[in-house]
Amino acid sequence: MFLDEMPGKFRYPQPEDAEDKTLLADIQRKGWHHFAVSGGDGLPGYTFSVGHFLNLNHPELIVVGLKDALASKLLDSAAVRIRGLKKPYQPYRLYNDIADGLEVMFLPVAFPHYKEYLGFANWFYQSLPAPYPALQMVWPDPKGVFPWQPGYDARFHRAQPLLGKAPASPLGQR
Repeated sequence: MFLDEMPGKFRYPQPEDAEDKTLLADIQRKGWHHFAVSGGDGLPGYTFSVGHFLNLNHPELIVVGLKDALASKLLDSAAVRIRGLKKPYQPYRLYNDIADGLEVMFLPVAFPHYKEYLGFANWFYQSLPAPYPALQMVWPDPKGVFPWQPGYDARFHRAQPLLGKAPASPLGQR
């Protein structure tokens, strides 16, 4: 998933306020920034990255349904791996190197979900001629079962809606 170069000519957007300036500076300094969005009206909160595509030609990442502190910790761990090993996360593969004792899988985010879930990233990448890629980091229920597998705890369906297609195989790839 690492691309040879970013498509088109990226231009940083003009900040609209002091918060935008701070966030843009963070992306330039650190390489990425995480945005936490609170849930409401029965919808789960989520946290997503901005900067991976610009700086590493790697899809942006989003985690839905976890508390911001945990989601940010997982996204930071993933970012360190992306930067350090220069190994992109592949969709539909299981990974156990992000957090001890937790397997996750990445699903490509379907474009119709970008507007609802990736607002700042949409603004940030508006100068590109084509959409940037994004992957959802999907976590299992407490028994280690993913949402598309038999036996998944139905209580977690509302907490973690899938923003893309589930894998064709219930187990994914190892």
